[in-house]
Amino acid sequence: MNTMNRHFGTRVLACVAAGLLGTGLATGVGMSNTWLDMTGSKARCIQQATTAVKKAGFTVNFEVSGESVFADQEDYSVLFRCVADKGLAYIVVAGPDSDLADQYVDDVQKGFSSK
Repeated sequence: MNTMNRHFGTRVLACVAAGLLGTGLATGVGMSNTWLDMTGSKARCIQQATTAVKKAGFTVNFEVSGESVFADQEDYSVLFRCVADKGLAYIVVAGPDSDLADQYVDDVQKGFSSK
């Protein structure tokens, strides 16, 4: 496994663990995700993803690493991954409430699609 994949896997695991610990193991974690078609370069996708993630309110612990944008908002974490060679973008949000996670995914998606 290369360093980028290891970092990506570790960050996703950390997002899930943070959601579980923040809400208590009995309540579980709400997760939502979606795939988007993307055109253009990875750099353009990351630029648009950065804007969309921040516009949706995810500004804490903001990080861009390789193909991915990570950030937190209160008890929720977002991962936005640009896979330019496959023409895909992937958004996942984890937190205590799956309905609110769904809304955050929609917010990020709308911010990305409006560019």
